[in-house]
Amino acid sequence: MATDIKKRLEHALDRLRYEYSEHLEEIDLYYRGKHAGPYMPRNANSEYKLLAERAVHNWLPWVVAAPLQNLQVDGFRPSTGKGDAVWDVWQSNRMDARQAIVHEGALVFGHSYVAVTPSPDGPKLTPISAMRIWAAYDDPVTDEFPLYAVQLFQSPDSGEINSARYFDNREIIDVVFTRTTAWDGTVTTTPTIAGRKPHGFDVTPIVRFATSLDLLGRSVGLVQPLIPACDRINQTWFDLLIAQTFGSFKVRYATGMAPPLDIDPATGEVRTDPETGEPLYRAVQFDPTRVMMAEDPDTKFGELSETSLEGFIKSLELNVQHMAAVSQTPPHYLLGNMANLSADALAAAESALTRKVDALKQVFGEAWESVLRLCAQALGKTKLAKDRKAQVVWRDTGSRSLAQTADAFGKLVQMVSVPPEALWDKLPGFSQTDVDKFHEYADKAAEVAAATPPPLDVKGSPEAVQAEPPKPGGAQ
Repeated sequence: MATDIKKRLEHALDRLRYEYSEHLEEIDLYYRGKHAGPYMPRNANSEYKLLAERAVHNWLPWVVAAPLQNLQVDGFRPSTGKGDAVWDVWQSNRMDARQAIVHEGALVFGHSYVAVTPSPDGPKLTPISAMRIWAAYDDPVTDEFPLYAVQLFQSPDSGEINSARYFDNREIIDVVFTRTTAWDGTVTTTPTIAGRKPHGFDVTPIVRFATSLDLLGRSVGLVQPLIPACDRINQTWFDLLIAQTFGSFKVRYATGMAPPLDIDPATGEVRTDPETGEPLYRAVQFDPTRVMMAEDPDTKFGELSETSLEGFIKSLELNVQHMAAVSQTPPHYLLGNMANLSADALAAAESALTRKVDALKQVFGEAWESVLRLCAQALGKTKLAKDRKAQVVWRDTGSRSLAQTADAFGKLVQMVSVPPEALWDKLPGFSQTDVDKFHEYADKAAEVAAATPPPLDVKGSPEAVQAEPPKPGGAQ
């Protein structure tokens, strides 16, 4: 293996291990509901531990789903001509469905990647998680493509990393890791080149999807800032369950009398608590049909009031509202307290989410345009590959009806003289394939109109003379 490739591979593996242990693993666990447990006393019994397990509520998928469901690429528009060939690559790679995992990975971890690789059936688009790839940039802020990237593969049997794929601006190299164990138990991993293939691009065919990139090249997703809020919510849930289980009901007590010991009828011995070793007593049955009596005149009966749960519920709502504010998620998405909201009130409640989705469409749209330009280069569409004005079209996921949209677009055509063809790709509910059919029908109609001769107007004919309007002043 070449020295520079080996050094790059080792550096990428070290950086990926660092990022995995530093924050990627924690983000992945929290997003999958593997939260850190709430605080408990050291001597907590099995009941406490069971309530702690039930206190974990995973709100993070709902926070990610709010913008994710509004991010759907629906078409590709070059500045001139048609992009049918490039959109065919999108369709053949099933990206209508697979684009969601790219967006989700970027929203969860802060960034995700798509690799464009040539194949006999056309360019292949491969979504890659940030947990399985590391890319090096000369300038991580302004560079469109990385200097090189290393993707890791896991063995389906053992779950260990057994191979990798190296990308640069010339070729793609497959690497296999061979593990050897020395006599003292030391394990040595040796990378070996298993295959290499030029990809035909002049750049590294890896495109990054970054959620929020700062001037140092760092990108933070939606999950990491919400981990403290998740811990507070789970702690509040745990406290609520503790109060609900042990203190949410009235307690009747009696002083000056002791309940009978719990004796095992088979052995005649007193049963003891397996955890503490203390003797167990038979529970005194309290119900409306029983009358409590005591022989000792000093015995007293009383009642302890229940613990109010209102404070725990308000604290829980406050923590959820704080999470909604930090993540720019409409509160009614998480709390479900929407009732009789007008259209204007609903739009105001979702305004923050709308602005957030618009910002995500800008950064993700640029990344998808880079991906599709690489596809155009792989297809030999040089002009389209250099088209920096090409745009992806995002699906309109608003709540407006088709009748409202058609009425608004009709007014644009009639009052502002916007060409109808310019609005076809903005119609909600119509895909890129539908818009392409509209253009085909329009082209066929234009061809038919051009081939049809205009109607003859023979001057001097009786019909023409009769149809001619009279001249002013009665002149003949």
